[in-house]
Amino acid sequence: MADHPAHPRDLATLDDDQLVEISLDGRLDAFNVLVLRHQTRVRATCRGIVGMSEADDLMQEAFIKAWDRLKTYNQRGKFPAWLGVIARRSCFDYLRQRQRRPSTSLDRLTDSLGDQFAPESGDRSLDEHMLNLELSGTLRAALESLPEEQRRAVFYRDVADMEYREIVDATGWSMGTVKSRISRGRAAMRDYLKRHPEGLGV
Repeated sequence: MADHPAHPRDLATLDDDQLVEISLDGRLDAFNVLVLRHQTRVRATCRGIVGMSEADDLMQEAFIKAWDRLKTYNQRGKFPAWLGVIARRSCFDYLRQRQRRPSTSLDRLTDSLGDQFAPESGDRSLDEHMLNLELSGTLRAALESLPEEQRRAVFYRDVADMEYREIVDATGWSMGTVKSRISRGRAAMRDYLKRHPEGLGV
């Protein structure tokens, strides 16, 4: 077995899968590099689902669960996605315990994500040039223009990167309703942004 880096500065140069391997040897310093690398995204995911006040606690809970379940990680190159599933499930467990649904506040949905909208690479209903743009007020207005149900559906799928089944569990909608609201919401956002190209810097 190759020697693992001993210094934190050396650990920071490794990729996620290498850090997982070292962490499995009981190296908390290696896992801490993973925490520092992904905590912003995990916090944003939690804030989008439960709001700001509970997000940090649930972020910490997600990382604790990830540490405990690290031996189950077998998705090479997909650590962020694996971690995201744990974070979302932690949030939904919390919401079920509190017996309440996720908030539909637009501020809650967007403020912690820097007002960025990045559709999933394999399923882009919005134009390609939308990717990685900071749309700020234009995105907020486009989301605000959607009916509440479509706004929630689009956010959960395209921003929070939730699976369809997770959206069903979070909202209580049927699978067909989830897919329909996502499709209609994306189409409406595309039309809105085409009508307001100034917000895209074009």
